[in-house]
Amino acid sequence: MKTGYREVKQALLNRLRAGEWPPGAIMPGEVQLAKEFACARVTVNRAIRELADEGIVRRRRRRGTEVLGDRGRQARLTLHQARQQVVGRGQVYAYRCLSQRRLVAGAGLAQRLEIPAGSALRALRCLHLADEQPFQLETRWICVKAVPEAAEQDFAAEPPGEWLMRLKPLSEAEHRIQAAAARPPEAARLQMATGAPLFVLQRRTWWRGDPVTWARLLHPGDAYELVVRDGV
Repeated sequence: MKTGYREVKQALLNRLRAGEWPPGAIMPGEVQLAKEFACARVTVNRAIRELADEGIVRRRRRRGTEVLGDRGRQARLTLHQARQQVVGRGQVYAYRCLSQRRLVAGAGLAQRLEIPAGSALRALRCLHLADEQPFQLETRWICVKAVPEAAEQDFAAEPPGEWLMRLKPLSEAEHRIQAAAARPPEAARLQMATGAPLFVLQRRTWWRGDPVTWARLLHPGDAYELVVRDGV
């Protein structure tokens, strides 16, 4: 069985966490790592590229791959919240917590979050508004093991995404973007017609390999714009 880039990435993460390459160190080259993992150089290249995208390492031309450490990761991984997006558009932001409860992960949630079934979770549904109009409907699950403070936290006044960014550093995030048709409950909360287009953003985050949260963020399709800017 061939070694895939995910296996290489995880092995490199494990060695980084163990301190084999401390912050500021230069990791072995791709050719050397490819020989060590018995895989193609392109496989190692993709694994390191993802680590660089997450702010864990920095690739420097002619100097190799430099380890950034926790400070570099925390500074790099900043996730824009609904408030920032609304205010950035020149609108007035407001927040409502529609529901918050404690539960244990069933088989489906456990698989989605990559946690054992029966794990403690906080489940939240929140509405974010722009100029008093629905902007984002958020459904979020927080892993209590990763964030014990979430077990008793009251999210009536503070959005969970903002609370998490303030409390818990993140080292990795995954985003899935898709279009969907609004179902009746979603349409009612977003004040739109059933079947109207939705922009759906699913976001999972981790800290040092441990799942922290999974959020499903719904936006009216005609009122949301995704802008991605890359730097070099």
